[in-house]
Amino acid sequence: MRCLRTAGAAHRCFRPRLLVAAAAALAAAGLLAALSACTAAKPAAGPPRASWYQLASGIFQPIARPDAGVSVAHRPWTVQSRVADMAFLGDSLYCAVNGSGLATISLDAAGTPAFSYHADPLIFEHRTITTLVPRQGTLAVHLYYNALLNDAPQQDLAIAGICLVSYLPAQSDYSFIIPPFQRKNPDWEAVGFAPVSGSQFDFEWKFTDSSETRFAYTRYHVDTQEEEKETRDAYLAALGVPTISGAGVPRGLAAFFDACRRSMPVPPEGTSLQFVIRSRDGVPRRSYRSVQQSDAAVVVAGFEETGALLALLPGGHVLSAPAGAAALAIDLPALPPGFRYTDMVKAGGYLVVPWEESSFTDVGRAGIMLFRLDGEQRPPAGSKSS
Repeated sequence: MRCLRTAGAAHRCFRPRLLVAAAAALAAAGLLAALSACTAAKPAAGPPRASWYQLASGIFQPIARPDAGVSVAHRPWTVQSRVADMAFLGDSLYCAVNGSGLATISLDAAGTPAFSYHADPLIFEHRTITTLVPRQGTLAVHLYYNALLNDAPQQDLAIAGICLVSYLPAQSDYSFIIPPFQRKNPDWEAVGFAPVSGSQFDFEWKFTDSSETRFAYTRYHVDTQEEEKETRDAYLAALGVPTISGAGVPRGLAAFFDACRRSMPVPPEGTSLQFVIRSRDGVPRRSYRSVQQSDAAVVVAGFEETGALLALLPGGHVLSAPAGAAALAIDLPALPPGFRYTDMVKAGGYLVVPWEESSFTDVGRAGIMLFRLDGEQRPPAGSKSS
């Protein structure tokens, strides 16, 4: 993650951005089959439970299924057009579209989506978005330049020395947020970012040249523009709770994590489980890890709403636990080989589930699926009733 300042690059409070607007709708109509005179007519099929959209030039386009979309040249995941994070700001769901900016999704009563786009290639091209943080009616966006997995040299970036911007819905524009450490050390990379709250962010900074590598850790208070040094242990603590059970985890969450764990394959040795929980209440996402540090992690996207919990498990299975009720499993549509689901939130009666075509560090086609929740559910694997 690299945030470097080029000579002559000036940060402005506000700057125009390229706004791209598009709307896509997918309609289906059923035909009644004419049967014999002694047979009742078969009712028309209802709307599909899943609808698919592929990103094309930063725009969500309807497709029949992921492998039926337009082929896309594989690029590093750090710069490919893909949904990198999601967050609610009020009733609006925002998707971070890597390389472009933000897109909002709204659903009507029939589940038909309407998209709006807030793109700014000068800021986002050749950078990786990692995290959206709701704060005081705006969205903070953490992004960085990855020198190792990139398709453009750092000197070609139109703007340098940034790793945090704010989207301001009232102005439909972006502003820059520059921590003091970055102003003083433009050659350091913001390789880690941990939002403690909407106004308090922890950073892991890294400097690398031909002779050495150094790290530094700071806690940045956005409202006051104050920043202080902190220890690596404090930064690791800000990344989330280093356990999925015990005193540091609410009882309901711990029970849900255990149900998820029992419904998943046993992870390889040295691999931890990391549950990332979002909600609609405007707080940053929360992370719970089975161990504090590990060589690899299986990330489980979770969503909490009025006590109900959902989690996206490996293999395209969703575990749903309504408040005070036993968990049930929902099977998402099977993906073609080479594709995977990456994230999940709940919007009304639908799941919004990003997907990608993955090959090691590269990504090809990417987009989202909208999945209606009013269908079949079953006991989860590993439960006593299964």
